[in-house]
Amino acid sequence: MESTERFGNRADAYTRGRPTYPQAIVAHLEQAGMLNPGATVVDLGVGTGLSAEPFLQRGYSVIGVEPNAAMRAAGDEQLRRHANYRSVAGTAEATTLPAGAADLVIAGQAFHWFDPERAAAEVRRLLRPAGAAALIWNDRQSTGTAFLSGYEALLREHGIDYEKVSHRHVDADAIERFFAPARCEVAYFDNPRRLDREALVSLVGSASYMPAAGDPRHAPMMAALDALFDAHAENGAVQMLYRTRLHYARMN
Repeated sequence: MESTERFGNRADAYTRGRPTYPQAIVAHLEQAGMLNPGATVVDLGVGTGLSAEPFLQRGYSVIGVEPNAAMRAAGDEQLRRHANYRSVAGTAEATTLPAGAADLVIAGQAFHWFDPERAAAEVRRLLRPAGAAALIWNDRQSTGTAFLSGYEALLREHGIDYEKVSHRHVDADAIERFFAPARCEVAYFDNPRRLDREALVSLVGSASYMPAAGDPRHAPMMAALDALFDAHAENGAVQMLYRTRLHYARMN
C-alpha cells in the first residue's frame, strides 16, 4: 500500500489512540532560537493534527500538509478551534505552498514515509532565511515492564509488516541526508501515557501494520490484546512509556 493511503481507514483510531506531544518540544525550540514570536510553522504529514497542537497552543500559526483526505479532514475537525490553523492537500516532497512560507518546518511521526532528499529540497524552498526544520517522534519503549514487553511481542506476532515499518523509525542515515550539510541537534523528553482498554484498542487500530476489522487476523489479535490488558491493568489502565525524540537544525 502507498504510504499516503495507509491510514485512510484509521483516522478516528489515530485521533483517539496516538500519544500527544509534550509542550516541552516547543519550549526547547524557542530556547534554541529556532522559533520566534509570530513564526509560521509548516507541519508535513500533519495527519489528525497531534503534532501541530502544541505549536498552536503556544500561539504560532500552523499550516498542515497532508496527502490523505480522511486524515486531513480529521485534523481539520480536531483543530478547528484554532483560528491560526489551516491545511492543504500535498506531500512532503510537493507541498503546493509558495516559497518562503515557513519559519519552521516540522514532521511528527511522519518522516519515515518521506523521500529524504526530495523532502529536504522542498523544505529549503519553503523556509525563509535562517529557517529551521525539526523531526519529531514519540518512540514507544518496548522493554522495562512486563506490559511493555508483552505489547511488543503482540505487535511482532500479529503485525502484517511491523518489522519493515518499525525499522524505518530509526533510520539515522535518512535523517543525516535530510539535514545535510547541516548537523542536527537531538533532544529527548519523557512522555508517559496511561491507557484504558478503549484507548489501547484505538492505539492498536491506528497502526497501519496491524490487521484492521474484517481481516481474519483481527479477531485473534484482539483476543491477545484483551488478555494482555487484563493481565497488567491497574485501576483500569496500563502505562505506555514514550520518549519524545526531537532532531532539529537550521536549513536556510
